[in-house]
Amino acid sequence: MNASLDRRFPSAADIERAALRRMPKFIRDYIFCGMGLGGAVRRNREALDSVGLMPRYLVDAGEIAFDTELFGQHYDAPFGVAPVGMGGLAWPRAAESLAAAANQHNLPFAVATFTMSSLEDLRNEAQSCGWFQFYRPNIPEIEEDLLSRAEAAGYNVLVVTVDIPSPMRRDHDIRNGFSVPPRFGLRTALEIASCPAWALAMAVSGFPVFENLVRYIPAGLGRDEAMNFLSDLVTGHITPEILSRLRARWPGTLVVKGILDPEEAVRCRDLGADGVIISNHGGRQLEAAPSATQMLPSIRAAVGPDFPLIADGGVRTGLDICRMLALGADFVLMGRPFYYAVAAMGDKGADHIMELFKAELRCVMGQLGCVTLAELSDHLMGRD
Repeated sequence: MNASLDRRFPSAADIERAALRRMPKFIRDYIFCGMGLGGAVRRNREALDSVGLMPRYLVDAGEIAFDTELFGQHYDAPFGVAPVGMGGLAWPRAAESLAAAANQHNLPFAVATFTMSSLEDLRNEAQSCGWFQFYRPNIPEIEEDLLSRAEAAGYNVLVVTVDIPSPMRRDHDIRNGFSVPPRFGLRTALEIASCPAWALAMAVSGFPVFENLVRYIPAGLGRDEAMNFLSDLVTGHITPEILSRLRARWPGTLVVKGILDPEEAVRCRDLGADGVIISNHGGRQLEAAPSATQMLPSIRAAVGPDFPLIADGGVRTGLDICRMLALGADFVLMGRPFYYAVAAMGDKGADHIMELFKAELRCVMGQLGCVTLAELSDHLMGRD
């Protein structure tokens, strides 16, 4: 770990504060805020803080090992980069930086359908660590083309996201007049001018577009019409019939993202999914939704000990990763902290945040007296 960066950014909280200062307000609100009054975002954090772990010191602990196997692939740590559709707004080419770092650290990097870089380019950066997160288009020809492109690019893991069945209405985005690309009114221009490093980086790279989807937008549409087309394109529930068809179509690993109900987790397993991601979409979809932390134990009990469970939502430290694993997760994903790291430090932020989480994991496991990830559940407090 770079000692100078470690002094400046010793935690994800320090990184987040620095990153948010560098973004225009309309971008900062889009990335930082959740839905409504932010209840789900707060719940994610509060639920994690409520999880206690019992340290044990009179143990004969050996060398700590937190490498793990998931879907037949070995990873150096039990965490990865969650899909973030507009992460390129936090900082230009953030996805490329994180994909390359994930490959170097041997950690998963999930490429979002609505990312601002092409799925082919990001697969080249992430290599075998790349997963493709799939918002299913409701136009069959586009659905098939996206799946064929992901398969041809070499992705093995397909992450089918199910928690965006209807268009979203986020107060802060409406208030800010948020759009992609931005509408350059006086307020927007002043916000951009107040963040010269962000503005310069965007000017050099060019304002990002939806590289994966732009080819599907009908010719002749204006900006608002094009955005409405893309929003409508992924509207609709993923029914059991659709999931079964996707399972039959996809030759590799299929994971369902956005599950919170134990019965639905069992349904996904029975329909042939290889695992599920327990998630409330970072608190950005339904304000009343429970957190992954709250639902993990009951979902684990419902699906049994061997079905892979991945969790995300509010995770900001190596301690939080341990909490999720102790509750029954096999793996943990994080989105915002990784993109904040690139926004705060540029390319070198991607490497720093991954080293930081590894260092925190090692510290927490050492304090608990754990040498393997499997031992973490034995340290969970207040659970039967």
